[in-house]
Amino acid sequence: MTPNLQIELRRFISSNVISKLNKFYFENDALLIKAIDVSLGTVLMGCYNNLEEKELEEMTVLIENTSFYKEIDFASARILSVDDNYKAEGNALLEQIFTAKKGRISEMISNEVGIKSETAREVLNFSVLLIVSYLKYNSELIASLKLLLDNQKRDILNSIPPGIKIILGFSCYETVEEKNHSRFARSIFNLFGNS
Repeated sequence: MTPNLQIELRRFISSNVISKLNKFYFENDALLIKAIDVSLGTVLMGCYNNLEEKELEEMTVLIENTSFYKEIDFASARILSVDDNYKAEGNALLEQIFTAKKGRISEMISNEVGIKSETAREVLNFSVLLIVSYLKYNSELIASLKLLLDNQKRDILNSIPPGIKIILGFSCYETVEEKNHSRFARSIFNLFGNS
């Protein structure tokens, strides 16, 4: 069975991780969780748009020597320690995925979620390191990552605010269409049998 990447990655974000991150940022816990979720989706879609298998493999080789990678227990989906090593370690990976859009994307996360700009930048760094670390550990996913993300694209895009989707080059049509089907499926007209 193929994993739902975003759900698998969310498993690593325990309340312990959030409280440790908040020692650095002093944000509302719910907003910090939302920012991480948005960042995970944003980085996944950035990989989908901009990276080929060879580039992903090169990134996973780089991640092996980072402090961040050494602090993850993949078997139990736990991040053992959270310190500020990801501030320096994530930048190069983000540059490779987003090139010149990195600054705009972190500002959009800040604006759309309602957190400080610095927090948004660091959460984006944290998210890219988590994703590339996960791909390093599950290296069999790299060859089929584009196909996997293509199958999960709608769900991932639904977790990303509209402004960020536009920067990434996606329209909002797909996700709006899905919302219309689910939200209005039980409208008053359906109660009377008029479908």
